[in-house]
Amino acid sequence: MSDDLDEELKPLVIKRKIKAKHAPHGGAWKVAYADFVTAMMAFFLLLWLLNVTTESNKQGLSDYFEPDTSEEENLAGSGQALAGLAQIAEGALKSAGSPPSVTVPLAKAGSKSGGDEGKEHDEDTDSLAQAEVKRLHTELESFAKVEAEIRQALQEIPELNDMQDSLMIDYTTDGLRIQILDGEDVQMFVAGRAVLNDHGQKMLAIVANIITKMPNDVVVTGHTDSSRSNRPNYGNWELSGDRANTARRVMIEFGLEAEKIAKVAGKADREHLYPDKPQSVLNRRISIILKRQQPLTEMPDNEIQASLSRSDARG
Repeated sequence: MSDDLDEELKPLVIKRKIKAKHAPHGGAWKVAYADFVTAMMAFFLLLWLLNVTTESNKQGLSDYFEPDTSEEENLAGSGQALAGLAQIAEGALKSAGSPPSVTVPLAKAGSKSGGDEGKEHDEDTDSLAQAEVKRLHTELESFAKVEAEIRQALQEIPELNDMQDSLMIDYTTDGLRIQILDGEDVQMFVAGRAVLNDHGQKMLAIVANIITKMPNDVVVTGHTDSSRSNRPNYGNWELSGDRANTARRVMIEFGLEAEKIAKVAGKADREHLYPDKPQSVLNRRISIILKRQQPLTEMPDNEIQASLSRSDARG
């Protein structure tokens, strides 16, 4: 009986386990994983690009970010009359004493795949670039010589001293451009006509005697101001064309070979020298261009561009 009572009086122990709560889950691991995958993709893409890129393309990229200036320094420091090539802008007006600097538009040369072929291609393009730069410097030197001879000839003729300011010589993408302008006091042609006066004939004679020594073709263009002619059915188009043709005939009479005349044109008042002063007599002019023997836009390799310095063409 007592044993049963003791059993009933024993304390009842209830054990409860308290489970710890997990921390809330976030998405930070997804961002880290995405960054890792992106980095790996970029890494393998870089490996693939390095594998398929030719040596010549790698060298081109290297030259772009770290250009080699040794050739430019040599050209700029050579002390020659033409240390660099001029940047030429079509129609840009420059003073006679400062030929423009040039940035030359060049076509890209295709590259061959393969290590040996890439090396051969690099050697070929290097030799082409050097030959092209040499040819351009030779051409600019000959153009500078023509300019110097024309200016010297004008100084030696007293009656043409008034025409010194009427002569404008610059370098364009087409070649050496010699422009003979009308002035306020001295003109080349009889007013409103395609008849040369004495000053105009002497100026063209000087130019013809000098440029006839050059192998380059010649383009002659006539320009007028915006003044209107009083003659019926005879406007600036007719006048500019007739004056250009008169200049052509006179230069042939003074020794220029007719076969060298590549083009004769009249542009009326469409290309003013001073657009803000369309009525100015300075817009009346004859333009004579000694054409380049090879157009600048057809140069064979873009490696030449790295060799062109932006220094003054006459040091």
